[in-house]
Amino acid sequence: MQLKALVWGGLGSLADCADLDLAAWNGAFRAQGLDWSWNWDTYAELMRPGGDRQLAARFAAFRGEVVQAEEIDKIHQKLFAARLSAGIHLRPGVIELLKWSARSGVKLAMVSRSETEPVRALLSATARAREGITFDVAVLRGDVTRMAPDPDAMGRCLDQLNLQPSEVLAIVDTPATAQGAQAAGIPCLAFTGRLASSEDFPSNIPHANVLTVAAAMEAWQQTSSQAAE
Repeated sequence: MQLKALVWGGLGSLADCADLDLAAWNGAFRAQGLDWSWNWDTYAELMRPGGDRQLAARFAAFRGEVVQAEEIDKIHQKLFAARLSAGIHLRPGVIELLKWSARSGVKLAMVSRSETEPVRALLSATARAREGITFDVAVLRGDVTRMAPDPDAMGRCLDQLNLQPSEVLAIVDTPATAQGAQAAGIPCLAFTGRLASSEDFPSNIPHANVLTVAAAMEAWQQTSSQAAE
């Protein structure tokens, strides 16, 4: 058996962009004349369960308020994209793993809860660092009706790659994304971001603080073996 693709489970697996995302949400609230202001703890708690498409709608329901959630979300996506376009760095080890994938013929895929605009902004901002390396498949928010931990996005990604789950490794930065990958049968490597700690992830998922080829291969072999047992 051979590793044939890496699936990057969200923008956070590539770059530390949670602070920019939070700032974009608060900017969207101001643009809509709302007196909301999320701090880090509120934002992290809203992000933790995953599942739905509308953080603003969930927060409004919690407060018993009625808001234009779709409009808030559209503004948020635009502001998030603008902040990403201003510049962002890839996380430690990401570019080395991307280059190894390109040299080795390992396909690259992205699964993200973001819309097209922020994804394009991040890819544009990191284009020079990636040295022209592109993604073969992208499954974004508009392609699915349920976010992770639902496996829909990961399953669609497998279909587009035309690969079996055992031929793929998902690199994930949140427990919800890990659960979605596992539900689709895909081996995982937890690349823990600011929105989670290593203790939040399923206990059978290997972890890496810095991505390396060795860590990725070891995680794929380990979790593939577990799945086969």
